[in-house]
Amino acid sequence: MKLFQPVNIGKMELKNRLVVPPMGTGFSAPDGTVTDRLIEYHEARARGGFGLIIVEVTAIDPLGKGSPSELGIWDDKFIPGLSRLADRIHAAGAKVAIQLHHAGRETFSFSLGGQQPVAPSPVPDPIVREVPRELTVEEIKSLVEAYAQGARRAKESGFNAVELHGAHGYLIAQFMSAYANKRTDEYGGDFERFLRFPLEIVQRVRELVGPDYPVLFRISGDEAVPQGRTLDESVVVAKRLVEAGVDALHVSVGVYESGHLTSAPPAMEPGFNAAAAATIKSAVSVPVIAVGRIINPAVAEDIISSGKADLVAIGRSSLTDPEFAIKAKEGRPDDIVKCLSCNEGCIDMLMMGNASITCIQNPALGREAEYASAGTAKAKKVVVAGGGPAGLEAARAAALWGHNVTLYEKGDSLGGQVLLAAVPPTKEIWLEVVRSRVKDLQRLGVEIKLGCELTPQMIKQLSPDVVIVATGSAPLFPDIPGIDRDNVVTAQDVLRGTPVGVRVVVIGGGLVGCETADYLAQQGKDVTIVEMLRHTAQDISPGARYFLRRRLKERNVKILTSTPVKAITDEGVVISPEGGERTLGPVDTVVLATGARSVNDLSAEVKELVPEVYVIGDATSPGKVLQAVQQATEVARKL
Repeated sequence: MKLFQPVNIGKMELKNRLVVPPMGTGFSAPDGTVTDRLIEYHEARARGGFGLIIVEVTAIDPLGKGSPSELGIWDDKFIPGLSRLADRIHAAGAKVAIQLHHAGRETFSFSLGGQQPVAPSPVPDPIVREVPRELTVEEIKSLVEAYAQGARRAKESGFNAVELHGAHGYLIAQFMSAYANKRTDEYGGDFERFLRFPLEIVQRVRELVGPDYPVLFRISGDEAVPQGRTLDESVVVAKRLVEAGVDALHVSVGVYESGHLTSAPPAMEPGFNAAAAATIKSAVSVPVIAVGRIINPAVAEDIISSGKADLVAIGRSSLTDPEFAIKAKEGRPDDIVKCLSCNEGCIDMLMMGNASITCIQNPALGREAEYASAGTAKAKKVVVAGGGPAGLEAARAAALWGHNVTLYEKGDSLGGQVLLAAVPPTKEIWLEVVRSRVKDLQRLGVEIKLGCELTPQMIKQLSPDVVIVATGSAPLFPDIPGIDRDNVVTAQDVLRGTPVGVRVVVIGGGLVGCETADYLAQQGKDVTIVEMLRHTAQDISPGARYFLRRRLKERNVKILTSTPVKAITDEGVVISPEGGERTLGPVDTVVLATGARSVNDLSAEVKELVPEVYVIGDATSPGKVLQAVQQATEVARKL
């Protein structure tokens, strides 16, 4: 495979073409220093066979942090910790770079100790919506120096290279685009002056690190917003950066406003952004790194072998499986734990201001050392009731910690609600939640009993030490007259294949209702969503929501918000919006997507029979898969 041929960036030789790109983790200390947790996270991916690790966004100035605990490099005090990080990554077998970052206007004042963000112009980012303070020319010059001093510290800390973050709408990108730069002085007003800031940074970095130290530059090929930089313009920018001394270009896409592309959900095809990398590669003489939902070795190999890029960045998929590279090299692609591209544990966590990232597919993320030494002094007999995501993860984690586990599922297949969640358009990837865990259960020797409902009588006979109740949820039926009519079905019924008429009203516009409407509209049904709240799809990740709403619009799904349902009658669905009561009709089928209720009779019945009883997942409170998996993990680890 060409993927595993060596490649050079400047005078830095890499053993293969696989790169872990810089992704914020929140694993550094609140003061921006390196922690053991951060080291162990990067070290695991280096051991996993990647040729280059680019350490995540690292602030060159305290006012440039994108999150409260962003890694820092703005002072020499950070060098000892950064040196320890670089040394450990080297010892694990990879080369290491670090990304120099300033968020500019794409940050919140709470990340800056209450101070106002700064930017080229006092124009708020459409997503962040905080008005930044306009930088003075003197401050701009000091930031040029701050980037260069950051590069100098990186070199002194033992990093093999630095990457300048000029993508995703952060400070350097803000200067390079009319989207954010409204200045009329020497740092704005036309294309040439847009480039002054990045070119001055590259020039000053070169002065401090010398001609042979590799300098990478990350750029959004297309910012994909009005007044944003286009791919044609980025080609010109790329040429100028290379002329100034950049050794490699890392081609991403988007800004915060077009973040549905930057961290694309399954609606975007794997490797979709490689075409932009190829366009820039054709114009420059330095290596180009492609990134953008490169989720399996076949996609990565195609990008390299077809000449679209010289290296590929495996981002979220390196979170789900740090051994992606080793498994690919050994010809074991089916053993790779697949990324769902859901963003729920990684991107969304950081954007919501949470402390650190996690992952549905990899609960060991950020706990690498703990999982590496997993074990128990006393193995317990554990039975798990329910084979949905919570039950599967509880069984997997308990077995991993050394307990004797048997899983009971009353149905004839494992997966629970995930099997239905995977039915709507673009959602098939969610079956990987089940597939990866079942594979682990088989490897760990967990006994699985299908078609077998765990009862108090069985528990009394089995006499386990622990019972974990993961019996899931069932549809919640609201108190609506006519809800028991023959033409009323649940969203779960629909996703299982229950026949539906042509004219459909879906009651409930959350994740389940909107995705079920999408599924029906794809079949040519005439669908109307009725939601009592002001907005639909609020419980969906922003990237997935963007494409879901676009599909609903393209398929002419009608959406009524702030609209309570009063009754279901022969004539149709009686609604009561602000304009007055009326009837939607005629209607062939009414689909209920009105929430869920916990199913949990077992725990109360067995709590006197077993020393330890735990309730997890939807059985304790209906929610998302991420929360179910996290609960399962926590319970299993403390047994």
